Amino acid sequence: STMSLEDLFEDNTISYCVHCRQEQPTASRCSRCRVVNYCSRECQKSNFPLHKMWCKNIDLCRKKIKLLFDEGNKRDATNTATKTATTEELQYLLAHTILELAYHSTDTIERGKTIYQRALLEYHKLLRLDPFYIGACESLVLLLAFLGYDDHCMGLIQFMLHPPGYCEEGDDGNGTTTREEAICNYNLSHSQQDCDVWIYDVSTDRTAISLSFDECNMIRDRIPKQWCPNLFLVPLLLIKMRQRSRLLVQSDSHELRQEILNLARQVEYEANFSLPVLRSLFPDSRQRWGTEEVSALLACGDYYKLSGNEVNEDNFEDDNFDENPYQPNIWEQHCLTFWMMLKDCYALAPGMLDVVEETINAMQLMGKPAIPEDDPDTPTAAEYMEFVDQMAKQQRHENEYY
Repeated sequence: STMSLEDLFEDNTISYCVHCRQEQPTASRCSRCRVVNYCSRECQKSNFPLHKMWCKNIDLCRKKIKLLFDEGNKRDATNTATKTATTEELQYLLAHTILELAYHSTDTIERGKTIYQRALLEYHKLLRLDPFYIGACESLVLLLAFLGYDDHCMGLIQFMLHPPGYCEEGDDGNGTTTREEAICNYNLSHSQQDCDVWIYDVSTDRTAISLSFDECNMIRDRIPKQWCPNLFLVPLLLIKMRQRSRLLVQSDSHELRQEILNLARQVEYEANFSLPVLRSLFPDSRQRWGTEEVSALLACGDYYKLSGNEVNEDNFEDDNFDENPYQPNIWEQHCLTFWMMLKDCYALAPGMLDVVEETINAMQLMGKPAIPEDDPDTPTAAEYMEFVDQMAKQQRHENEYY
């Protein structure tokens, strides 16, 4: 089915003032960035010192994209590739800037939903330009799950695994068209439609979303090599646990619990059994995650720094490794925001942490326990930040004294 994402947003979203964070059905949008909402002129003025940097950058990205588009219409066809690559880079920067604005300007995903939706729309435009541009599909599939658009998230995952026109070897085709080619061909065949029109299949029954253990294993083999399998497994785990949390007070579902267990084991397997993914979802977790950890969870790269494995010989020469250390790509650098959003999805949703605890206990009984956290004496993230603040105050006091 096809539908405008704009229409989907308008039908399912409550507007909040980005400053006072109160529900405002008649809130007005910032005229410059056209992203955040305010309930009054007073709130807009009070919030402007925090908002002006984001507002300026968003407006600048849009102007540059429009300028490139206008210039591209005047160029010869030989220059199209250069124009497209630059446009994609700016489109990603625009989407990510809006995402960061949403995360830093709001206290919950629900209150920031209108802003996250604008980021989602920009990521979708990038996906339509190039489905394999780094960070495009990754950001979109995670955002769809975070914002509760389960059917659209599943539709995109199913499309990436089984794009129209692709037949695996052994099926009714001979496998001459690769999965990547089939995805690009389908995207190009719909290029004449508006960029905000959703062109991927949408499930009509959210409860019908089901993956067996074997199918979870097949995800690792079937997704295009550009993506980490957890890119699809993590959103599926979130969707399933959200479904489970709704059933906790109503009825039980052995099949759903089994699917969650299978997905949970797959997620931690894809992180080389080195990350306590499930235990780290609790607000009082003692596990502090940085760029390397979230890259190992959500990005497709060489995880030698985290897992202690040797350097991949295909990517680095041993003699040059010290001189050329691994540098995270743009998606790996941005994974941390998505990990923090994922934790918010579990911490703030009713019943979600109960499902996580239930899953950990079930894995323990099965003899396949969830990965443990650091030593019990390790401070929690909150305790660590309190320590940092105390040290900073002490340093300031010493500086004033001397």
